[in-house]
Amino acid sequence: MTYTDIYREAVEILRKGGMDTPEYDARCLIKYYFGIDRFDYGRIIELSEKNGTLADFFRSIDRRSGGYPLQYIIKSWSFMDCELSLGEGVLIPNDDTEVCVRECMRLIDSRVLDSPVIIDLCGGSGAISIALAKKYPKAKILSLELSDDAYTYLCMNIQRNKTENVRPLKGDLFEYYRNFRDGYFDAVISNPPYIKTREIALLQQEVRCEPVMALDGGEDGLMFYRAICEKWITKLRNGGFISLEIGEEQGEAVSGMLRLSGVSDVRILQDISGLDRTVSGIYRIVQ
Repeated sequence: MTYTDIYREAVEILRKGGMDTPEYDARCLIKYYFGIDRFDYGRIIELSEKNGTLADFFRSIDRRSGGYPLQYIIKSWSFMDCELSLGEGVLIPNDDTEVCVRECMRLIDSRVLDSPVIIDLCGGSGAISIALAKKYPKAKILSLELSDDAYTYLCMNIQRNKTENVRPLKGDLFEYYRNFRDGYFDAVISNPPYIKTREIALLQQEVRCEPVMALDGGEDGLMFYRAICEKWITKLRNGGFISLEIGEEQGEAVSGMLRLSGVSDVRILQDISGLDRTVSGIYRIVQ
């Protein structure tokens, strides 16, 4: 038996399970369990691997075919060239979040900020904070997270990526704003929970494996945006800015909230699929 044989068998199982990318998933799991890259698939599987690792591999193939997230199985994922440790209890970074991060970078660069002070609300795995920290090593970045599980991964990933300019904070964004004076931050960035409560049960199986705490945005999906606008906007300095990831149908609602909170130059940005994914704007204090 060669690795090509188990690759083909794994792909067939994953395809029957309805996975969108069975070939990719199988390659990732072969790499994780055997350390084998595609060009080595012709190798014969050693007896020691047949006796143990092969069984573990196919158990994970079965789990994946049932909708369990690949990222939780291999315990790691890449976001904007940052390698992140992952597991149950923390939101899996999505490529769509890159839109929000790159908008934040654009606004930093347009203001020529050498050492911006940034807060990442609902920091999760640290994906946003760490990506910004690597781009701006002189920045001071605070990453706020309430979940015990996610906070553990946040701290782990800060250490893994050696981003000492990220400081993890354990707390609730509905309350933690009281710890900062108005005008403290150059930027607020967040990928908050934004799924309507009643829609969570309708999500794909693998998404439902992620923590509800990181998905549930309340009855209308806008609960966290209201809190950010009411409690965190004034923590921006005059001319500071905000960048928020949103659900595809929330652009106008969140834009309206920002404008009512004193934010101008509001922009709605789309992801690679052309769906609304980020809202940004500049906070200007009216004298």
